[in-house]
Amino acid sequence: MINSDDSIYMQRAIQLAALGIGNVQPNPMVGAVIVHHNKIIGEGWHKKYGEPHAEVNAIKSVKDLSLLSESTMYVNLEPCSHYGKTPPCSELICKHGISRVVIANKDPNEKVNGKGIQQLKENGTDVTTGVLAHEGMILNKRFFTYHLLKRPYIILKWAETENGYMDIKRDLSPQYYWITNQELTIFSHKLRNEEQAILIGYNTYLNDQPKLTNRLYGTHQPYAFVTSNDIFKTPPTRFTVIPDRIPELLHELYIRKIQSVVIEGGKSTLLSFLNSGIWDEAIVFQGNQSWADGLPSPDMNHFESSLISDKQVCGNRYKHYLNSKPFLEKYVSVL
Repeated sequence: MINSDDSIYMQRAIQLAALGIGNVQPNPMVGAVIVHHNKIIGEGWHKKYGEPHAEVNAIKSVKDLSLLSESTMYVNLEPCSHYGKTPPCSELICKHGISRVVIANKDPNEKVNGKGIQQLKENGTDVTTGVLAHEGMILNKRFFTYHLLKRPYIILKWAETENGYMDIKRDLSPQYYWITNQELTIFSHKLRNEEQAILIGYNTYLNDQPKLTNRLYGTHQPYAFVTSNDIFKTPPTRFTVIPDRIPELLHELYIRKIQSVVIEGGKSTLLSFLNSGIWDEAIVFQGNQSWADGLPSPDMNHFESSLISDKQVCGNRYKHYLNSKPFLEKYVSVL
């Protein structure tokens, strides 16, 4: 049964979980809060893939373990019930006799998928689910998309001039240029720090010779993929060539356990996703320069999208769109 304080403590668990962004893939972001008589006595979050989960860290932070039998644990995702890189969290909770567990979302991973909740209940633990379920789903949108839709979470990203050009007219030799300012470049690297992979088309690779590395924000280096019909083309070893048709491309990323990907390709690559409707977010950086000619960028007015943010950043603009038909909407009630 949900009480009036459950949302407050779950919000704290979600805040803690978000600290793991960019460091826990392919695991979900999870935070845990332990409350005894309306006082927080323990907190933890999953900090890095392969290291202890949130529930373990929260229990370790409790100074008096005898209080656990009269405490409630708030965790944004169902505790795992299987042996992986670490032992099952559901067993640890049962071992310490925590009397009540409040959960935002059921884990869609087929290795868990209700088994953790079942084990807690069979142990006599009072289990409440669905507290801030929507917020929990948004936090772990990458994890849920991967397990429920069998594809990565897709973020489209490009830069354009003030009058809507994304590329120059190309001749036979590569030309290098910048459209936006340093502040948005740093934001682009922040995105690379948070997402698992970057993907470009082969022509973009040939024309721009991009590094696709994160050099300006954090330490996570995303996987780099190049799409091509000819899988025998061999860019530098850091890049992996995968098919360029969307169904095969997404399947390839799925079997490689890629939960999120930033599409930084050229116009044709971006349009292939926009026209298919298979995308989740689009981020557009707009510089303050205008060109007399060039390659027009995709016009988001032609696609089913919602502009959720349009900000000025030191004379440039940052626009953030969501797909108007969110793919995970029908899953909210079961998560």
